[in-house]
Amino acid sequence: MKDFKGKVAVITGGASGIGLALANRFGREGCRIMLADIEEEALQVAVDQLRGSGIEAEGHRTDVSDLHSVEGLRDRVNSTFGHTALLFNNAGVSITGPTWKMSPDDWRWVWDVNVWGAVNGIRAFLPDMIDRGEGGHVINTGSLASFNGNGDHAPYCSSKAALLGMSQSLYSEMAAMMTGIGVSILCPGMVATQIHRSWRNRPEADNAWSDREYADEAFRQGSEEFQGRGLSPEQIADATFDGVRNGSFYIFAGNTWSAFLAETMGRAMRAENPLVMTWGEDRRPLDERELLPWHAISGTV
Repeated sequence: MKDFKGKVAVITGGASGIGLALANRFGREGCRIMLADIEEEALQVAVDQLRGSGIEAEGHRTDVSDLHSVEGLRDRVNSTFGHTALLFNNAGVSITGPTWKMSPDDWRWVWDVNVWGAVNGIRAFLPDMIDRGEGGHVINTGSLASFNGNGDHAPYCSSKAALLGMSQSLYSEMAAMMTGIGVSILCPGMVATQIHRSWRNRPEADNAWSDREYADEAFRQGSEEFQGRGLSPEQIADATFDGVRNGSFYIFAGNTWSAFLAETMGRAMRAENPLVMTWGEDRRPLDERELLPWHAISGTV
């Protein structure tokens, strides 16, 4: 896609982090923005910020795990802006903990948002995009974790791996059908967002394996410091814009992702055991002499 002026961009998880950075970046290129987010107050603040920057923007509270809610978003877009050209399935959550201790609700919540949120977005928006025959682009937010599962993050890593497979399948389908609709998967490493505070939007009835994410002050402080070392959301948005403009399927950011993939995927190609990446209670690698440092994933070195 080369011409963005007047195109309608729908961005889930759009009230903060990568989603809001995408809205600003594509909005500056002339896109009309529909933000979707489950946090209503933050959503209105984000819309006001975009409008204050001269970007045409609206917001719609959406629970991406609920197909009916996403269909409501689609209807709002159609009545407000018209045809969707850019669909960003960006909403995502995470929780940390040992794989064998995670509760069924932990797994369901992460997969409902990260995987089913993208499935629901595709189901709700893509048929109209195909039928109109005007092309477009679907961007799913994956992760470098799509390529390698790390300890203490099984629900998140497995959900991002699922997004990679789904995105590859969708890319093949859109190309084979000659729809003119591009597909990309955005694969950042660590980004300075609030995803470590995903618990703030968790369903109240959920039974989490642990309350450490929000109740353990030392753990929270470690998470804040760790997450803050990531790339900025704006850097991710710039890379995404370049990727969509160039029709790239894989979108990476920073300067260390290729080394990370060479190490992780290279092991698979050589039938070697996976790279061991895990964390202790203090949010640092268990053995930094042997593990690939997480700051290398973030692209900060």
